[in-house]
Amino acid sequence: MLFSSCLVVLAPAQEKTVDPLNDLYRQTEQIYSTDDLLVNGQFYVPEKPRAQGSPYFGNKGFQEAALSIKGRLFEKVKIKYDLANQRLILQTTLESGQYVPVMLNNELVDSFHLAGTHFINARHYDASVSGFYALVYEGRFSFLIRYEKSFRAVYDNQTPNGSYTDSKANYFLYRDGKLTALNGKKNLLKYFSPVKSLVKTYLRKNRIKYQKADTRTLNQLMKYCDSISTNP
Repeated sequence: MLFSSCLVVLAPAQEKTVDPLNDLYRQTEQIYSTDDLLVNGQFYVPEKPRAQGSPYFGNKGFQEAALSIKGRLFEKVKIKYDLANQRLILQTTLESGQYVPVMLNNELVDSFHLAGTHFINARHYDASVSGFYALVYEGRFSFLIRYEKSFRAVYDNQTPNGSYTDSKANYFLYRDGKLTALNGKKNLLKYFSPVKSLVKTYLRKNRIKYQKADTRTLNQLMKYCDSISTNP
Protein backbone atom coordinates (compact mmCIF):
# COMPACT_ATOMS: atom_id res chain seq x y z
CA MET A 1 0.00 0.00 0.00
CA LEU A 2 1.11 3.50 -0.71
CA PHE A 3 0.38 4.66 2.81
CA SER A 4 2.20 1.93 4.77
CA SER A 5 5.63 3.50 4.41
CA CYS A 6 4.28 6.97 4.99
CA LEU A 7 2.39 6.70 8.27
CA VAL A 8 3.88 8.11 11.45
CA VAL A 9 3.30 6.67 14.94
CA LEU A 10 2.97 9.49 17.42
CA ALA A 11 3.70 9.20 21.12
CA PRO A 12 0.70 9.93 23.40
CA ALA A 13 2.32 13.15 24.61
CA GLN A 14 2.66 14.34 21.03
CA GLU A 15 -1.01 13.68 20.26
CA LYS A 16 -2.10 16.07 23.03
CA THR A 17 -1.31 19.25 21.18
CA VAL A 18 -2.86 22.64 21.80
CA ASP A 19 -3.39 23.28 18.09
CA PRO A 20 -4.65 20.21 16.14
CA LEU A 21 -4.18 21.94 12.76
CA ASN A 22 -0.52 22.70 13.46
CA ASP A 23 -0.08 19.15 14.65
CA LEU A 24 -1.44 17.86 11.32
CA TYR A 25 1.03 20.05 9.46
CA ARG A 26 3.84 18.70 11.63
CA GLN A 27 2.72 15.13 11.03
CA THR A 28 2.56 15.79 7.30
CA GLU A 29 6.12 17.11 7.33
CA GLN A 30 7.21 13.91 9.06
CA ILE A 31 5.34 11.85 6.48
CA TYR A 32 7.19 13.60 3.65
CA SER A 33 10.55 13.05 5.32
CA THR A 34 10.00 9.28 5.26
CA ASP A 35 9.17 8.95 1.56
CA ASP A 36 10.63 11.17 -1.14
CA LEU A 37 7.64 10.42 -3.40
CA LEU A 38 5.61 12.92 -1.37
CA VAL A 39 8.25 15.62 -1.00
CA ASN A 40 6.86 19.14 -1.52
CA GLY A 41 3.27 18.06 -1.09
CA GLN A 42 1.11 19.87 1.43
CA PHE A 43 -1.97 19.52 3.60
CA TYR A 44 -5.03 20.27 1.46
CA VAL A 45 -7.76 22.70 2.47
CA PRO A 46 -10.60 23.33 -0.07
CA GLU A 47 -10.63 26.95 -1.22
CA LYS A 48 -14.42 27.36 -1.57
CA PRO A 49 -16.08 24.56 0.44
CA ARG A 50 -19.49 26.28 0.50
CA ALA A 51 -19.65 27.08 -3.19
CA GLN A 52 -22.32 25.43 -5.30
CA GLY A 53 -20.92 22.56 -7.33
CA SER A 54 -17.36 21.35 -6.91
CA PRO A 55 -13.94 21.83 -8.52
CA TYR A 56 -13.39 18.09 -8.91
CA PHE A 57 -13.40 15.67 -11.82
CA GLY A 58 -16.39 13.36 -11.49
CA ASN A 59 -17.71 12.87 -7.97
CA LYS A 60 -17.10 15.26 -5.08
CA GLY A 61 -15.77 12.47 -2.89
CA PHE A 62 -12.51 10.57 -3.05
CA GLN A 63 -12.46 7.91 -5.75
CA GLU A 64 -10.38 4.78 -6.09
CA ALA A 65 -7.61 5.15 -8.64
CA ALA A 66 -4.26 3.86 -9.85
CA LEU A 67 -1.43 6.36 -9.46
CA SER A 68 2.06 6.34 -10.97
CA ILE A 69 4.67 8.41 -9.11
CA LYS A 70 8.23 8.55 -10.41
CA GLY A 71 7.81 5.23 -12.16
CA ARG A 72 6.17 3.43 -9.22
CA LEU A 73 2.59 2.23 -9.58
CA PHE A 74 0.23 2.45 -6.61
CA GLU A 75 -3.17 0.82 -7.02
CA LYS A 76 -6.43 1.27 -5.11
CA VAL A 77 -5.51 4.65 -3.68
CA LYS A 78 -8.13 7.32 -3.01
CA ILE A 79 -7.73 10.63 -4.84
CA LYS A 80 -9.57 13.71 -6.07
CA TYR A 81 -8.60 15.69 -9.16
CA ASP A 82 -9.10 19.42 -8.55
CA LEU A 83 -9.75 20.83 -12.03
CA ALA A 84 -9.86 24.45 -10.88
CA ASN A 85 -6.27 24.27 -9.61
CA GLN A 86 -5.06 21.31 -11.68
CA ARG A 87 -3.89 19.44 -8.58
CA LEU A 88 -4.27 15.92 -7.23
CA ILE A 89 -5.41 15.33 -3.66
CA LEU A 90 -4.48 12.04 -2.03
CA GLN A 91 -6.39 10.62 0.93
CA THR A 92 -3.91 9.28 3.49
CA THR A 93 -4.75 7.61 6.78
CA LEU A 94 -2.93 8.04 10.07
CA GLU A 95 -2.63 5.13 12.48
CA SER A 96 -5.25 6.85 14.62
CA GLY A 97 -7.66 6.27 11.73
CA GLN A 98 -7.87 9.97 10.92
CA TYR A 99 -7.97 10.86 7.23
CA VAL A 100 -5.51 13.48 6.00
CA PRO A 101 -5.97 15.03 2.52
CA VAL A 102 -2.59 15.76 0.93
CA MET A 103 -2.10 17.83 -2.21
CA LEU A 104 0.56 16.05 -4.24
CA ASN A 105 3.38 17.69 -6.11
CA ASN A 106 2.45 17.59 -9.81
CA GLU A 107 6.11 17.27 -10.81
CA LEU A 108 6.28 13.83 -9.21
CA VAL A 109 3.08 12.40 -10.73
CA ASP A 110 3.60 10.60 -14.04
CA SER A 111 0.01 9.55 -14.64
CA PHE A 112 -3.15 8.28 -12.99
CA HIS A 113 -6.28 6.35 -13.93
CA LEU A 114 -9.48 7.75 -12.45
CA ALA A 115 -13.16 7.05 -13.22
CA GLY A 116 -12.31 5.18 -16.41
CA THR A 117 -10.05 7.97 -17.71
CA HIS A 118 -6.28 7.83 -18.08
CA PHE A 119 -4.45 11.09 -17.34
CA ILE A 120 -0.87 11.93 -18.30
CA ASN A 121 1.22 14.71 -16.77
CA ALA A 122 1.02 17.76 -19.06
CA ARG A 123 4.79 18.21 -18.98
CA HIS A 124 5.06 15.09 -21.18
CA TYR A 125 3.56 17.17 -24.00
CA ASP A 126 4.35 20.77 -23.04
CA ALA A 127 6.85 21.69 -20.33
CA SER A 128 5.18 25.08 -19.84
CA VAL A 129 1.80 23.60 -18.86
CA SER A 130 0.93 22.40 -15.36
CA GLY A 131 -1.67 19.74 -14.67
CA PHE A 132 -2.81 16.77 -16.73
CA TYR A 133 -4.25 15.72 -20.07
CA ALA A 134 -6.68 12.84 -20.54
CA LEU A 135 -5.26 10.46 -23.12
CA VAL A 136 -8.10 9.49 -25.45
CA TYR A 137 -6.21 7.97 -28.39
CA GLU A 138 -2.61 7.03 -29.08
CA GLY A 139 -1.33 5.94 -32.47
CA ARG A 140 0.80 7.88 -34.94
CA PHE A 141 -0.48 10.88 -33.00
CA SER A 142 -2.09 11.34 -29.58
CA PHE A 143 -5.49 12.88 -29.00
CA LEU A 144 -5.84 14.60 -25.63
CA ILE A 145 -8.46 16.38 -23.55
CA ARG A 146 -7.71 19.09 -21.02
CA TYR A 147 -10.54 19.25 -18.48
CA GLU A 148 -10.95 22.50 -16.55
CA LYS A 149 -13.29 24.20 -14.10
CA SER A 150 -13.29 27.70 -12.63
CA PHE A 151 -14.89 29.51 -9.71
CA ARG A 152 -17.62 32.03 -10.52
CA ALA A 153 -17.61 34.91 -8.06
CA VAL A 154 -21.30 35.68 -8.60
CA TYR A 155 -23.21 35.93 -5.34
CA ASP A 156 -27.02 35.91 -5.41
CA ASN A 157 -29.97 34.06 -3.91
CA GLN A 158 -29.23 30.91 -5.89
CA THR A 159 -25.46 30.95 -5.29
CA PRO A 160 -24.83 32.93 -2.09
CA ASN A 161 -21.31 31.50 -1.83
CA GLY A 162 -20.45 31.56 -5.51
CA SER A 163 -20.29 28.48 -7.72
CA TYR A 164 -18.03 26.32 -9.84
CA THR A 165 -18.59 26.05 -13.56
CA ASP A 166 -19.32 22.77 -15.29
CA SER A 167 -16.31 20.92 -16.59
CA LYS A 168 -14.93 22.32 -19.84
CA ALA A 169 -13.18 20.01 -22.29
CA ASN A 170 -10.47 21.37 -24.58
CA TYR A 171 -9.20 19.09 -27.36
CA PHE A 172 -5.59 18.76 -28.48
CA LEU A 173 -3.65 16.66 -30.94
CA TYR A 174 0.00 15.88 -30.23
CA ARG A 175 2.25 14.89 -33.11
CA ASP A 176 5.98 15.13 -33.76
CA GLY A 177 6.56 17.09 -30.57
CA LYS A 178 3.88 19.67 -31.37
CA LEU A 179 0.61 20.25 -29.50
CA THR A 180 -2.25 21.61 -31.64
CA ALA A 181 -5.59 22.87 -30.29
CA LEU A 182 -8.39 21.01 -32.02
CA ASN A 183 -11.62 22.44 -30.58
CA GLY A 184 -14.58 22.53 -32.92
CA LYS A 185 -15.44 20.61 -36.07
CA LYS A 186 -13.93 23.36 -38.25
CA ASN A 187 -10.48 22.91 -36.72
CA LEU A 188 -10.75 19.13 -36.92
CA LEU A 189 -11.49 19.25 -40.65
CA LYS A 190 -8.76 21.84 -41.22
CA TYR A 191 -6.14 19.63 -39.56
CA PHE A 192 -7.14 16.63 -41.66
CA SER A 193 -7.73 18.74 -44.78
CA PRO A 194 -6.22 16.20 -47.24
CA VAL A 195 -8.91 13.70 -46.21
CA LYS A 196 -11.52 16.26 -45.19
CA SER A 197 -14.35 14.73 -47.25
CA LEU A 198 -13.79 11.29 -45.74
CA VAL A 199 -13.82 12.69 -42.19
CA LYS A 200 -17.03 14.63 -42.88
CA THR A 201 -18.67 11.48 -44.26
CA TYR A 202 -17.59 9.50 -41.19
CA LEU A 203 -19.04 12.14 -38.84
CA ARG A 204 -22.32 12.28 -40.75
CA LYS A 205 -22.68 8.51 -41.15
CA ASN A 206 -22.08 7.90 -37.44
CA ARG A 207 -24.11 10.95 -36.34
CA ILE A 208 -21.20 12.34 -34.33
CA LYS A 209 -21.35 15.80 -32.82
CA TYR A 210 -17.61 16.28 -32.44
CA GLN A 211 -17.51 18.67 -29.49
CA LYS A 212 -20.16 16.72 -27.55
CA ALA A 213 -18.94 13.19 -28.29
CA ASP A 214 -17.92 10.88 -25.44
CA THR A 215 -14.35 9.64 -25.16
CA ARG A 216 -15.14 6.22 -26.63
CA THR A 217 -16.61 7.84 -29.75
CA LEU A 218 -13.65 10.22 -29.99
CA ASN A 219 -11.25 7.29 -29.71
CA GLN A 220 -12.90 5.57 -32.67
CA LEU A 221 -12.98 8.82 -34.64
CA MET A 222 -9.27 9.41 -34.11
CA LYS A 223 -8.48 5.81 -34.93
CA TYR A 224 -10.28 6.31 -38.24
CA CYS A 225 -8.54 9.66 -38.91
CA ASP A 226 -5.19 8.03 -38.20
CA SER A 227 -5.91 5.18 -40.61
CA ILE A 228 -6.78 7.46 -43.51
CA SER A 229 -4.28 10.24 -42.80
CA THR A 230 -1.74 10.82 -45.55
CA ASN A 231 0.97 11.90 -43.05
CA PRO A 232 3.56 9.21 -42.27
